[in-house]
Amino acid sequence: MERTDVLAIGGSATGIVAAVTGKSFYPDKDFLLVRKGKQVLVPCGIPYVFGSLESCDKDVIPDVTLSNAGVRLKIWEVTSIDHQNKICKTADDTEISFEKLI
Repeated sequence: MERTDVLAIGGSATGIVAAVTGKSFYPDKDFLLVRKGKQVLVPCGIPYVFGSLESCDKDVIPDVTLSNAGVRLKIWEVTSIDHQNKICKTADDTEISFEKLI
């Protein structure tokens, strides 16, 4: 069974910001972000309006954002959460125990 102090489910902007911010305030805690997709797209059109993204090929948030902050990343689909026992299950039957859930 995988174990973490803080489990963040969902790897778009909110999950990334929550995990990275949490890790910056609690550097001694283990943070694990679980997301379904291999890549995360920039979630708004502002970079296109100001021309900072030349094409949709560059519309990807790099995973290095997480690794530089000390947040672990797993590409899994979460299928169930047992809040009482603090265990999350993924599509491949991996179980993740956690203290806190985001």
